[in-house]
Amino acid sequence: MKNVYLFIAGLIFLIDVSNTDTTQSVPELVKNKEFQVSAVAALDSLYNRNYSSARDILKPWEDEHPEHPVWLLWDAMDFWWVVLNDLHNDEYDEELFARMEKADKAAIKLLEEQPENADAYIIRAVANGYMARQHANRERWIRSIRTARTAQNAHEKLQEYAPDLADNLFAEGLKKYYSAYLPEAYTVVRMVSWLLPDGDKEKGLELLGKTSQSAIFARPEATYFLGMILLNYEKEYNEAVSHFVTLVETYPNNGYYRRLLIRTLFQLQQDTHAKTEIRSALEHWTNIGLKDDRVLKEELLYWLGRIDFRSGDLNSAHDYFQQSYAMGFELPNRPNRSFHVLSGYYAGRTAQLLGDSITARDYYLEVSRLETEPDVRKRAEERIREL
Repeated sequence: MKNVYLFIAGLIFLIDVSNTDTTQSVPELVKNKEFQVSAVAALDSLYNRNYSSARDILKPWEDEHPEHPVWLLWDAMDFWWVVLNDLHNDEYDEELFARMEKADKAAIKLLEEQPENADAYIIRAVANGYMARQHANRERWIRSIRTARTAQNAHEKLQEYAPDLADNLFAEGLKKYYSAYLPEAYTVVRMVSWLLPDGDKEKGLELLGKTSQSAIFARPEATYFLGMILLNYEKEYNEAVSHFVTLVETYPNNGYYRRLLIRTLFQLQQDTHAKTEIRSALEHWTNIGLKDDRVLKEELLYWLGRIDFRSGDLNSAHDYFQQSYAMGFELPNRPNRSFHVLSGYYAGRTAQLLGDSITARDYYLEVSRLETEPDVRKRAEERIREL
Protein backbone atom coordinates (compact mmCIF):
# COMPACT_ATOMS: atom_id res chain seq x y z
CA MET A 1 0.00 0.00 0.00
CA LYS A 2 2.76 2.45 0.97
CA ASN A 3 4.72 1.72 -2.21
CA VAL A 4 1.56 1.92 -4.35
CA TYR A 5 0.89 5.37 -2.92
CA LEU A 6 4.47 6.47 -3.56
CA PHE A 7 4.23 5.10 -7.13
CA ILE A 8 1.06 7.13 -7.78
CA ALA A 9 2.56 10.18 -6.08
CA GLY A 10 5.43 9.95 -8.53
CA LEU A 11 3.21 9.26 -11.52
CA ILE A 12 0.90 12.24 -10.92
CA PHE A 13 3.80 14.67 -11.05
CA LEU A 14 4.59 13.60 -14.60
CA ILE A 15 1.33 14.87 -16.13
CA ASP A 16 1.27 17.86 -18.50
CA VAL A 17 -0.86 21.07 -18.58
CA SER A 18 -2.53 24.21 -20.16
CA ASN A 19 -2.57 28.13 -20.16
CA THR A 20 -4.55 31.35 -19.10
CA ASP A 21 -4.45 35.24 -18.74
CA THR A 22 -4.35 38.53 -16.71
CA THR A 23 -5.61 41.10 -14.07
CA GLN A 24 -5.19 41.88 -10.38
CA SER A 25 -6.96 43.18 -7.23
CA VAL A 26 -6.95 40.50 -4.52
CA PRO A 27 -3.31 40.69 -3.37
CA GLU A 28 -0.80 37.95 -4.13
CA LEU A 29 0.32 37.39 -0.56
CA VAL A 30 2.74 34.64 -1.50
CA LYS A 31 4.90 37.25 -3.28
CA ASN A 32 5.03 39.42 -0.14
CA LYS A 33 8.26 38.73 1.80
CA GLU A 34 6.68 39.64 5.15
CA PHE A 35 3.77 37.29 4.52
CA GLN A 36 6.19 34.52 3.57
CA VAL A 37 7.83 34.81 7.00
CA SER A 38 4.41 34.66 8.69
CA ALA A 39 3.28 31.76 6.52
CA VAL A 40 6.37 29.67 7.35
CA ALA A 41 5.86 30.25 11.10
CA ALA A 42 2.13 29.50 10.82
CA LEU A 43 2.74 26.34 8.80
CA ASP A 44 5.23 25.12 11.40
CA SER A 45 2.60 25.66 14.11
CA LEU A 46 0.00 23.88 12.00
CA TYR A 47 2.23 20.83 11.41
CA ASN A 48 3.07 20.84 15.11
CA ARG A 49 -0.67 20.49 15.77
CA ASN A 50 -0.99 23.97 17.29
CA TYR A 51 -3.91 25.30 15.25
CA SER A 52 -4.73 28.31 17.38
CA SER A 53 -1.13 29.54 17.26
CA ALA A 54 -1.10 29.20 13.45
CA ARG A 55 -4.22 31.34 13.12
CA ASP A 56 -2.91 33.91 15.61
CA ILE A 57 0.21 34.34 13.49
CA LEU A 58 -1.90 34.93 10.38
CA LYS A 59 -4.62 37.02 12.05
CA PRO A 60 -3.16 40.45 11.11
CA TRP A 61 -3.11 39.36 7.46
CA GLU A 62 -6.61 37.91 7.66
CA ASP A 63 -7.93 41.09 9.29
CA GLU A 64 -6.39 43.16 6.49
CA HIS A 65 -7.55 40.86 3.65
CA PRO A 66 -10.65 39.01 4.95
CA GLU A 67 -11.91 38.32 1.40
CA HIS A 68 -8.82 36.29 0.48
CA PRO A 69 -9.61 32.57 -0.17
CA VAL A 70 -6.36 31.41 1.44
CA TRP A 71 -8.07 31.44 4.86
CA LEU A 72 -10.45 28.75 3.64
CA LEU A 73 -7.39 26.66 2.76
CA TRP A 74 -5.99 27.11 6.27
CA ASP A 75 -9.29 25.88 7.75
CA ALA A 76 -9.05 22.81 5.53
CA MET A 77 -5.39 22.20 6.36
CA ASP A 78 -6.25 22.29 10.06
CA PHE A 79 -8.70 19.47 9.46
CA TRP A 80 -6.26 17.44 7.34
CA TRP A 81 -4.30 16.55 10.44
CA VAL A 82 -7.44 15.43 12.27
CA VAL A 83 -8.02 12.95 9.44
CA LEU A 84 -4.41 11.87 8.87
CA ASN A 85 -3.84 11.20 12.55
CA ASP A 86 -6.15 8.16 12.40
CA LEU A 87 -6.80 6.90 8.89
CA HIS A 88 -8.80 3.96 10.25
CA ASN A 89 -11.48 6.46 11.21
CA ASP A 90 -13.37 7.65 8.13
CA GLU A 91 -16.04 9.73 9.91
CA TYR A 92 -14.23 13.00 9.11
CA ASP A 93 -13.61 12.33 5.40
CA GLU A 94 -16.75 14.09 4.19
CA GLU A 95 -15.92 17.23 6.17
CA LEU A 96 -12.33 17.22 4.89
CA PHE A 97 -13.41 17.04 1.25
CA ALA A 98 -16.07 19.72 1.84
CA ARG A 99 -13.47 22.12 3.27
CA MET A 100 -10.91 21.44 0.54
CA GLU A 101 -13.51 21.80 -2.21
CA LYS A 102 -14.76 25.08 -0.71
CA ALA A 103 -11.21 26.49 -0.82
CA ASP A 104 -10.71 25.16 -4.36
CA LYS A 105 -13.97 26.72 -5.60
CA ALA A 106 -13.06 30.08 -4.05
CA ALA A 107 -9.72 29.93 -5.86
CA ILE A 108 -11.46 29.12 -9.15
CA LYS A 109 -13.74 32.12 -8.65
CA LEU A 110 -10.72 34.34 -7.99
CA LEU A 111 -9.04 33.08 -11.17
CA GLU A 112 -12.11 34.00 -13.22
CA GLU A 113 -11.42 37.60 -12.21
CA GLN A 114 -7.61 37.44 -11.91
CA PRO A 115 -6.26 34.66 -14.14
CA GLU A 116 -2.65 35.25 -13.10
CA ASN A 117 -3.13 35.32 -9.31
CA ALA A 118 -0.37 33.11 -7.88
CA ASP A 119 -2.17 32.67 -4.54
CA ALA A 120 -5.15 31.08 -6.29
CA TYR A 121 -2.89 28.55 -8.01
CA ILE A 122 -1.24 27.68 -4.69
CA ILE A 123 -4.67 27.14 -3.12
CA ARG A 124 -5.72 24.89 -6.01
CA ALA A 125 -2.45 22.94 -5.93
CA VAL A 126 -2.53 22.38 -2.16
CA ALA A 127 -6.27 21.63 -1.87
CA ASN A 128 -6.32 19.19 -4.77
CA GLY A 129 -3.04 17.65 -3.64
CA TYR A 130 -4.51 16.85 -0.22
CA MET A 131 -7.73 15.51 -1.78
CA ALA A 132 -5.72 13.31 -4.15
CA ARG A 133 -3.73 11.93 -1.25
CA GLN A 134 -6.89 11.14 0.74
CA HIS A 135 -8.48 9.41 -2.25
CA ALA A 136 -5.28 7.32 -2.43
CA ASN A 137 -5.52 6.59 1.32
CA ARG A 138 -9.04 5.22 0.61
CA GLU A 139 -7.73 3.29 -2.45
CA ARG A 140 -9.80 5.33 -4.90
CA TRP A 141 -6.93 5.33 -7.36
CA ILE A 142 -8.65 6.77 -10.45
CA ARG A 143 -10.11 9.69 -8.52
CA SER A 144 -6.75 10.21 -6.88
CA ILE A 145 -4.96 10.49 -10.22
CA ARG A 146 -7.61 12.79 -11.69
CA THR A 147 -7.52 15.09 -8.68
CA ALA A 148 -3.73 15.03 -8.67
CA ARG A 149 -3.77 16.11 -12.33
CA THR A 150 -5.67 19.23 -11.25
CA ALA A 151 -3.06 19.87 -8.54
CA GLN A 152 -0.24 19.44 -11.05
CA ASN A 153 -1.92 21.80 -13.53
CA ALA A 154 -2.04 24.43 -10.78
CA HIS A 155 1.66 23.79 -9.98
CA GLU A 156 2.56 24.39 -13.61
CA LYS A 157 0.63 27.69 -13.69
CA LEU A 158 2.28 28.71 -10.44
CA GLN A 159 5.69 28.20 -12.06
CA GLU A 160 4.56 30.49 -14.86
CA TYR A 161 3.25 33.32 -12.66
CA ALA A 162 5.60 33.03 -9.66
CA PRO A 163 8.76 31.50 -11.15
CA ASP A 164 11.02 32.44 -8.22
CA LEU A 165 8.89 30.72 -5.58
CA ALA A 166 10.89 27.94 -3.88
CA ASP A 167 7.75 25.75 -3.64
CA ASN A 168 7.99 25.22 -7.41
CA LEU A 169 11.06 23.04 -6.83
CA PHE A 170 8.88 20.45 -5.06
CA ALA A 171 6.92 19.47 -8.16
CA GLU A 172 10.02 19.75 -10.32
CA GLY A 173 12.03 17.56 -7.95
CA LEU A 174 9.40 14.82 -7.90
CA LYS A 175 9.06 15.03 -11.68
CA LYS A 176 12.83 14.70 -12.20
CA TYR A 177 13.16 11.81 -9.76
CA TYR A 178 10.18 9.73 -10.88
CA SER A 179 10.84 10.33 -14.61
CA ALA A 180 14.13 8.51 -14.07
CA TYR A 181 12.99 5.97 -11.46
CA LEU A 182 9.75 4.66 -12.96
CA PRO A 183 11.20 3.37 -16.27
CA GLU A 184 13.92 1.58 -14.26
CA ALA A 185 11.46 -0.04 -11.88
CA TYR A 186 8.49 -0.87 -14.13
CA THR A 187 8.80 -2.52 -17.57
CA VAL A 188 5.42 -1.19 -18.67
CA VAL A 189 6.60 2.38 -18.03
CA ARG A 190 9.90 1.74 -19.84
CA MET A 191 7.93 0.92 -22.99
CA VAL A 192 6.46 4.44 -23.05
CA SER A 193 9.38 6.26 -21.41
CA TRP A 194 9.72 8.49 -24.49
CA LEU A 195 6.47 10.17 -23.33
CA LEU A 196 8.01 11.20 -20.02
CA PRO A 197 9.99 14.37 -19.31
CA ASP A 198 13.75 13.99 -19.01
CA GLY A 199 14.52 12.36 -15.69
CA ASP A 200 17.45 12.67 -13.32
CA LYS A 201 17.21 11.00 -9.91
CA GLU A 202 20.18 12.86 -8.45
CA LYS A 203 18.83 16.22 -9.62
CA GLY A 204 15.37 15.34 -8.33
CA LEU A 205 16.70 14.58 -4.87
CA GLU A 206 18.75 17.78 -4.94
CA LEU A 207 15.64 19.86 -5.74
CA LEU A 208 13.62 18.13 -3.00
CA GLY A 209 16.45 18.91 -0.58
CA LYS A 210 16.34 22.59 -1.54
CA THR A 211 12.55 22.60 -1.16
CA SER A 212 12.80 21.09 2.30
CA GLN A 213 15.02 24.00 3.33
CA SER A 214 13.47 27.02 1.64
CA ALA A 215 9.86 26.43 0.52
CA ILE A 216 6.84 28.02 2.19
CA PHE A 217 4.01 25.48 1.87
CA ALA A 218 5.92 22.43 0.57
CA ARG A 219 8.81 22.39 3.06
CA PRO A 220 7.66 19.60 5.41
CA GLU A 221 6.15 17.57 2.55
CA ALA A 222 9.47 17.70 0.70
CA THR A 223 11.26 16.39 3.80
CA TYR A 224 8.67 13.59 4.10
CA PHE A 225 9.04 12.55 0.44
CA LEU A 226 12.82 12.70 0.67
CA GLY A 227 12.74 10.29 3.59
CA MET A 228 10.28 7.92 1.90
CA ILE A 229 12.19 7.88 -1.41
CA LEU A 230 15.52 7.29 0.32
CA LEU A 231 13.99 4.53 2.47
CA ASN A 232 11.97 2.66 -0.15
CA TYR A 233 13.82 3.24 -3.42
CA GLU A 234 17.37 4.38 -2.81
CA LYS A 235 17.91 2.12 0.24
CA GLU A 236 19.83 4.93 1.94
CA TYR A 237 18.43 3.97 5.32
CA ASN A 238 20.48 6.17 7.65
CA GLU A 239 19.85 9.22 5.50
CA ALA A 240 16.13 8.43 5.41
CA VAL A 241 16.02 8.16 9.19
CA SER A 242 17.78 11.52 9.50
CA HIS A 243 14.91 13.18 7.56
CA PHE A 244 12.29 11.51 9.76
CA VAL A 245 14.22 12.61 12.87
CA THR A 246 14.19 16.17 11.48
CA LEU A 247 10.40 16.01 11.15
CA VAL A 248 10.00 14.74 14.72
CA GLU A 249 12.37 17.36 16.14
CA THR A 250 10.69 20.16 14.17
CA TYR A 251 7.14 18.97 14.93
CA PRO A 252 7.31 17.14 18.29
CA ASN A 253 3.51 17.24 18.76
CA ASN A 254 2.87 15.51 15.43
CA GLY A 255 2.07 11.88 16.20
CA TYR A 256 2.02 10.88 12.53
CA TYR A 257 5.70 11.73 12.12
CA ARG A 258 6.59 10.07 15.44
CA ARG A 259 4.93 6.84 14.35
CA LEU A 260 6.59 6.99 10.91
CA LEU A 261 10.05 7.30 12.50
CA ILE A 262 9.44 4.43 14.94
CA ARG A 263 8.09 2.11 12.22
CA THR A 264 11.20 2.81 10.16
CA LEU A 265 13.57 2.20 13.07
CA PHE A 266 11.88 -1.14 13.80
CA GLN A 267 12.06 -2.10 10.11
CA LEU A 268 15.80 -1.35 10.17
CA GLN A 269 16.19 -3.34 13.43
CA GLN A 270 17.45 -0.25 15.27
CA ASP A 271 15.62 -1.43 18.37
CA THR A 272 17.49 0.62 20.98
CA HIS A 273 16.86 3.84 19.05
CA ALA A 274 13.23 2.80 18.48
CA LYS A 275 12.66 2.18 22.20
CA THR A 276 14.18 5.56 23.04
CA GLU A 277 11.85 7.28 20.57
CA ILE A 278 8.83 5.37 21.90
CA ARG A 279 9.56 6.31 25.52
CA SER A 280 10.14 9.91 24.47
CA ALA A 281 6.84 10.04 22.55
CA LEU A 282 4.76 8.48 25.33
CA GLU A 283 6.30 10.77 27.93
CA HIS A 284 5.77 13.83 25.73
CA TRP A 285 2.11 12.98 25.09
CA THR A 286 1.52 12.48 28.83
CA ASN A 287 3.23 15.74 29.79
CA ILE A 288 1.55 17.86 27.11
CA GLY A 289 -1.86 16.19 27.38
CA LEU A 290 -2.36 15.84 23.62
CA LYS A 291 -5.76 14.57 22.51
CA ASP A 292 -4.69 11.78 20.15
CA ASP A 293 -2.85 9.74 22.77
CA ARG A 294 -4.93 6.57 22.31
CA VAL A 295 -4.10 6.34 18.58
CA LEU A 296 -0.43 6.86 19.37
CA LYS A 297 -0.42 4.36 22.25
CA GLU A 298 -2.17 1.65 20.24
CA GLU A 299 0.67 1.63 17.73
CA LEU A 300 3.63 2.35 20.01
CA LEU A 301 2.68 -0.32 22.55
CA TYR A 302 2.55 -2.77 19.65
CA TRP A 303 6.09 -1.81 18.56
CA LEU A 304 7.35 -2.19 22.13
CA GLY A 305 5.87 -5.67 22.08
CA ARG A 306 7.52 -6.51 18.77
CA ILE A 307 10.90 -5.28 19.99
CA ASP A 308 10.70 -7.42 23.14
CA PHE A 309 9.36 -10.36 21.11
CA ARG A 310 12.37 -10.09 18.82
CA SER A 311 14.75 -10.04 21.79
CA GLY A 312 13.04 -13.07 23.39
CA ASP A 313 11.44 -11.28 26.36
CA LEU A 314 8.07 -12.97 25.86
CA ASN A 315 6.44 -11.95 29.16
CA SER A 316 7.10 -8.26 28.55
CA ALA A 317 6.08 -8.57 24.90
CA HIS A 318 2.81 -10.28 25.86
CA ASP A 319 1.98 -7.47 28.27
CA TYR A 320 2.55 -4.79 25.62
CA PHE A 321 0.50 -6.67 23.02
CA GLN A 322 -2.38 -7.01 25.48
CA GLN A 323 -2.26 -3.28 26.26
CA SER A 324 -2.21 -2.37 22.57
CA TYR A 325 -5.09 -4.73 21.81
CA ALA A 326 -7.16 -3.31 24.67
CA MET A 327 -6.57 0.22 23.36
CA GLY A 328 -8.32 -0.76 20.13
CA PHE A 329 -11.62 -1.13 21.98
CA GLU A 330 -11.48 2.60 22.79
CA LEU A 331 -10.98 3.64 19.15
CA PRO A 332 -13.35 3.89 16.17
CA ASN A 333 -13.73 1.25 13.46
CA ARG A 334 -12.17 -1.48 15.62
CA PRO A 335 -12.61 -4.38 13.15
CA ASN A 336 -10.57 -2.53 10.51
CA ARG A 337 -7.72 -1.29 12.66
CA SER A 338 -4.48 -2.90 11.49
CA PHE A 339 -2.66 -2.60 14.81
CA HIS A 340 -5.66 -4.07 16.65
CA VAL A 341 -5.44 -7.17 14.45
CA LEU A 342 -1.64 -7.36 14.72
CA SER A 343 -1.47 -6.86 18.49
CA GLY A 344 -4.24 -9.43 19.01
CA TYR A 345 -2.40 -11.98 16.90
CA TYR A 346 0.90 -11.44 18.72
CA ALA A 347 -0.83 -11.50 22.11
CA GLY A 348 -2.04 -14.96 21.09
CA ARG A 349 1.35 -15.97 19.76
CA THR A 350 3.23 -14.94 22.92
CA ALA A 351 0.61 -16.68 25.08
CA GLN A 352 1.08 -19.84 23.02
CA LEU A 353 4.86 -19.70 23.34
CA LEU A 354 4.49 -19.16 27.10
CA GLY A 355 2.37 -22.33 27.31
CA ASP A 356 -1.04 -20.66 27.81
CA SER A 357 -2.98 -22.30 24.98
CA ILE A 358 -6.41 -21.21 26.29
CA THR A 359 -5.52 -17.49 26.19
CA ALA A 360 -3.78 -17.99 22.86
CA ARG A 361 -6.88 -19.63 21.36
CA ASP A 362 -9.11 -16.81 22.64
CA TYR A 363 -6.94 -14.16 20.96
CA TYR A 364 -6.66 -16.11 17.70
CA LEU A 365 -10.46 -16.55 17.57
CA GLU A 366 -11.04 -12.83 18.17
CA VAL A 367 -8.51 -11.89 15.49
CA SER A 368 -10.02 -14.30 12.94
CA ARG A 369 -13.36 -12.45 13.25
CA LEU A 370 -11.91 -9.02 12.48
CA GLU A 371 -12.04 -7.49 8.99
CA THR A 372 -8.57 -6.30 7.94
CA GLU A 373 -5.06 -7.77 7.53
CA PRO A 374 -6.26 -10.99 5.82
CA ASP A 375 -2.82 -12.63 5.93
CA VAL A 376 -2.64 -12.17 9.71
CA ARG A 377 -6.17 -13.50 10.17
CA LYS A 378 -5.29 -16.53 8.04
CA ARG A 379 -2.26 -17.19 10.26
CA ALA A 380 -4.51 -16.94 13.34
CA GLU A 381 -6.84 -19.56 11.86
CA GLU A 382 -3.87 -21.85 11.17
CA ARG A 383 -2.72 -21.44 14.81
CA ILE A 384 -6.19 -22.41 16.03
CA ARG A 385 -5.96 -25.66 14.05
CA GLU A 386 -2.51 -26.28 15.59
CA LEU A 387 -3.96 -25.97 19.08
